[in-house]
Amino acid sequence: MQNPLARLDLSKFRIDSESFVGQAIELGVRFDKLPSNVGDALLGFLRAKGLSYGKRNRSGIAIGREDLEHGVRQALIALDLGLEERSKGDLNDAVEIISKGDFEACRRRGYEIAFFRLQEMVEKSRALLARPEATFLQPEHRDISHWATVAPETWVRPADDTEEESQLVDPKRDYEALTPVLGRFEFLSSMPKGALVELESAVDEGRTFDGLLRNLILALAMDMESLLPENEEIEAFRQTCFDDGQMKGEVRAKICELMDRQLEASVKGAEDRMAIREAFEGEVEFLEEASISHLGGLLSQY
Repeated sequence: MQNPLARLDLSKFRIDSESFVGQAIELGVRFDKLPSNVGDALLGFLRAKGLSYGKRNRSGIAIGREDLEHGVRQALIALDLGLEERSKGDLNDAVEIISKGDFEACRRRGYEIAFFRLQEMVEKSRALLARPEATFLQPEHRDISHWATVAPETWVRPADDTEEESQLVDPKRDYEALTPVLGRFEFLSSMPKGALVELESAVDEGRTFDGLLRNLILALAMDMESLLPENEEIEAFRQTCFDDGQMKGEVRAKICELMDRQLEASVKGAEDRMAIREAFEGEVEFLEEASISHLGGLLSQY
């Protein structure tokens, strides 16, 4: 029988500077605090964990390649989480921990962190899906729907209608991706409910956060309570607020000040406020480019 590990392509699991453990290994090897073959030792550890996972979850005699890869990926993510927590994010301390070779202690701690993160993601995602503001985050809606169905014990969620197999949810990257989504929900919750209902009823499909921001820019600039402008109001916005493809300085200063006030009052996290502010400015620039010709289709129906 072929060794199941022979079917495992470890090139898929890059231990590079994108991961905390990769950064620590790079630092340790560079300053001779870790042996140059420490990466090989780590890969050996991951192989063993992948094989262990595959044996526990096989449906027959043979161990499937998918189970092996899942086990390696899970072990690597858990190791990364555990190392970062045990070192308190200090790379020098992480190097010291790695030098002792106790990968398993880090992995175990990381698995605990992962479980509670995924449990939190399920609870928050289910709560978000029940809120009316979710309709204005259609691109993110698919991710939220996925996170709401994950099993924290296995990190696996069921396949959706476009997939053939169940998928792993990453308790590091996906958890980090949830944070800005929560910030957008906080911001949307601060919007006048009547204005959102009006916009939702008029735009059946394709509702996006960026589209909402474009309509908000017009409303702030034109002192409108509604987020759904008439064609005449859109043309007035283009004629009075732009000059040769640039938003007039006094108009930009006005809408940015109003936006900053709303963000400060509604969004808790500074990074989330900054991300929404950058998206807001990006839509201002988008409207500037479009103002040279026509804005109608960009604002009336997103």
